[in-house]
Amino acid sequence: MAGDVGEAVEWFEAERVVLVAAVAHAHARGWWELCWEITDAMSIALEHQWRWDISSQVHELALDAADRLGDSGARAALLRNLGEALRDGGSDVGRAAECFSEAIALFHSSGDAHGESDALGNLGILQRQQGELREAARTLTAAESLFRALPLERGLAWTLREKAVISRHHAHYNQALAQLDRAQALFAANEEPRGIGWILRTRADTEKESTVGGCPLPRRWYAGPWPGCHITSRPAQDPQWAAARTHYEHAAQTLHAVQDHRGHTWATLGLADMALYEGDHTAAELISRALQETDACGDHRGRSRALTVQALLHAEANRLGDAITLAEQALAGPRDHVSAAQASFRLARLYGAAGRHHDVLHTLQQSRTHYHAAGMPFPDLADTELCRTLNRPVPRAHRFRRHQRFLRLDRPH
Repeated sequence: MAGDVGEAVEWFEAERVVLVAAVAHAHARGWWELCWEITDAMSIALEHQWRWDISSQVHELALDAADRLGDSGARAALLRNLGEALRDGGSDVGRAAECFSEAIALFHSSGDAHGESDALGNLGILQRQQGELREAARTLTAAESLFRALPLERGLAWTLREKAVISRHHAHYNQALAQLDRAQALFAANEEPRGIGWILRTRADTEKESTVGGCPLPRRWYAGPWPGCHITSRPAQDPQWAAARTHYEHAAQTLHAVQDHRGHTWATLGLADMALYEGDHTAAELISRALQETDACGDHRGRSRALTVQALLHAEANRLGDAITLAEQALAGPRDHVSAAQASFRLARLYGAAGRHHDVLHTLQQSRTHYHAAGMPFPDLADTELCRTLNRPVPRAHRFRRHQRFLRLDRPH
């Protein structure tokens, strides 16, 4: 199965320029139906290869073609696809939401439950990525109901995966793992390795975060209280920590095999984060690799997350000024409640290490606001008390054994 997918991806990469030209030519000649059908057919391949700019360009032409035909069904499908490109490319998430909302209405009015459920699921993903977790949960529940009624197992599996991410953010780790179990069984039954790869990566995220209670800083950086995290605990001693590493590695291998570069990058980010917490110097190489991949494919969300890890690594290498600059860049990136909550807490700690006490307080308050907006656990302490835990020098990382297998992961080409 993975081999078939790989061959299909290689064929599309070889023919992509021709297909894009065919869309433009069909539009120029007034072959409206051909224009939108080619675009719709190649939308998934464009998504898998992170060709979001190209996808947006051809979908604008295809939408015009569908409107000239007066085909509301085609318009609904193209709006759903365009919403995905705008969302994942990060170019215009506001318009992405509008695309999904109009697509949902069009599918619903035409009685197309398949299309409506898919568009609902995509809107839920956008809301989750923006840190609007409560709204996302409601949207995904509506999608789940349609997927179950159809039934449509693939859509249900992706929806369960998204709901598991929300459960993880809310520190409901057992619930998240149960949702992932159900999703993985559906993907396995439908022989979908890409879905399994994403489940493995999300499972690793959940296992990793469960051992630290979702605390965004290693213990050496932050010795204060965090909900669900015991002060004396060492993540590497928890069996869930070892399980997370294994699942990240399997996810990276699986996603490389189906040439899902985005999924592979996020598995690498997870391994880099683990190495950071352990004080392992492989973190620097892993995060460098992840940054190269995010830059190559325009993954703005992945880049922001990578910069927060790199910032702490720079600080521990006696480059505190550079570290603060990187952390500020990360916080200035895509602004969703979840990533902004974690990025601002890390930045506040760096300000504390630099003795910038006013900036610590301001950034800490930002972090608290984002945590509460997303419904994520946050220490129940006054700002002044929390600031005292952050106003400390840069810690010295305790170096653990170098995990050579981190560096042998298959990489996408």
